[in-house]
Amino acid sequence: MQLFRKLIIWILLAPLCSCLIWIFSDKSFIDFLNILFYTSAVLSIITFVLIIVQDGVFDVTSYGFRKLKYQFSTKKQRASMSKDDFFNPQQVKKDNYVVTSWVKYAFLINLSYFAITIIISFLI
Repeated sequence: MQLFRKLIIWILLAPLCSCLIWIFSDKSFIDFLNILFYTSAVLSIITFVLIIVQDGVFDVTSYGFRKLKYQFSTKKQRASMSKDDFFNPQQVKKDNYVVTSWVKYAFLINLSYFAITIIISFLI
């Protein structure tokens, strides 16, 4: 039931946002398609960035900068940071990462809206 609720929220979010914006513009179907295209593109980009962050892609970069800060610090600072796992990391990435399911569903639904608007615009 909770999965169904999440799906309904993400299925209705882009069209409802598009309808709210469409109310304040010209009332044509092409304008609605353009607005839906932009809202689904923005939501797709946001959810894709969330997937990348949750998947741990930037952990290697963060590890490098933290290790570099540790190496360039003074001996006194290095002694205080030697036991700290954040400033003196011992492994690059965690063993496992969990990407929450709502982000995956949101990305796929908004990506499908994005593709549908492109297909409909070519058919018009």
